[in-house]
Amino acid sequence: MKKQLLIALAMFIAADTHATTRKVLFLGNSYVYTNDLPLMLQQMATSMGDTLIYDQNTPGGFTFEQHSTDPTTISKIFSQQWDIVILQEQSQRPAFSPAQVADDTYPYAKKLDSMIRKNRTCTETMFFMTWGRKNGDASNCAFYPPICTYEGMQTRLRESYMQMTQDNNAIVAPVGAAWKQMRDSFPSVDLYVPDESHPSVSGTYLAACVFYASIFHKNPMQTTFNSTLSANDANNIKRISKRVVLDSFSKWNMYGNYTYANFTKSVAGKTATFTNTSLYNTNNYWTFGNGNTSTIASPAHTYATNGKYQVTLTASNGCFSETRKDSVTIGGVNIEATAIQMPELAIGSEHGIVRFTNKSASAYISLIIYDINGRSIADVELPPATTAEKTLVPGIYIYQAKTKDGVINTNKFSVQ
Repeated sequence: MKKQLLIALAMFIAADTHATTRKVLFLGNSYVYTNDLPLMLQQMATSMGDTLIYDQNTPGGFTFEQHSTDPTTISKIFSQQWDIVILQEQSQRPAFSPAQVADDTYPYAKKLDSMIRKNRTCTETMFFMTWGRKNGDASNCAFYPPICTYEGMQTRLRESYMQMTQDNNAIVAPVGAAWKQMRDSFPSVDLYVPDESHPSVSGTYLAACVFYASIFHKNPMQTTFNSTLSANDANNIKRISKRVVLDSFSKWNMYGNYTYANFTKSVAGKTATFTNTSLYNTNNYWTFGNGNTSTIASPAHTYATNGKYQVTLTASNGCFSETRKDSVTIGGVNIEATAIQMPELAIGSEHGIVRFTNKSASAYISLIIYDINGRSIADVELPPATTAEKTLVPGIYIYQAKTKDGVINTNKFSVQ
């Protein structure tokens, strides 16, 4: 017989968004078509239940100047109503001196953006911040010394792409920023092919993770699609991409109009209070899981009876709409004293260090840890076949675990 512990608290399941479809056009060059970045991104989206419809024009070495007069580029821009058009300049040009970039790049970025918005006012231009060459731009080093090193080239690329984002009221996919963090944190993962410029499969996978988080606003750590990479390398790339994009979301999206739906919540008694943290939304529509709705930005809702309710927020602005869902439990929750519902999760502790292990080779598990009074004290992310450690004071704790497929397990554990 299972022992049960009844605890009066409000527990929450990690928020998630509904399945999303986006139509995206890639305009760039070999940095896009090497390893087929759009296809890799589509496969990643499919693994998460999302849909990417895409097209591309990516001739080798193409510049914004060439794209701005290219019949194929122009035809593709006007071929349908895109949600997002991604612009990637030739890999060296944005790293040159500010004066040269102002002459050779910015005017053509503006021209392309104007065509994109002429086709559909609501289409969002997204600039593809690229990466510096492995050891800097040797071919142009003598003419502009700041790009003699990777670090100097990466700095100039970031500055130029952020300036284009601001000038065109656009958004940016910070692939270059994530690339630098990967180089700093995991130097054994080679992101380049031998030419020290184009991406290896690991580099393209990093770009796909950044684009997935930037376009679909979801945590790439939850995808089971690893391309041809080892689980360890893929998980490290996912973790860096999530941190760069989602932990600094407003930095990369401050000039655009691309709606991001999100909220936090708290419970006192039978009343749940929801704080809307969405961006670029003018309208809000809430459903509270009991038939009631609201259009208030940050409502408080009182439930008549205890239970678990699914709450959804749809944030929109006339161009884009995004829905985020979460679950809130009012009143008592039964905590099972065994973990037989989720055998792939193992928990062990020693000297105050708790180890959470995901034994599955494919399932992603997320956990919220609560103290005995129902206060949330830690979040744990467990990609497949990984272990995470947390230091906790001795006592009894409750975890609520969830997989991407909706399997949920609530349990208790003790720390000696």
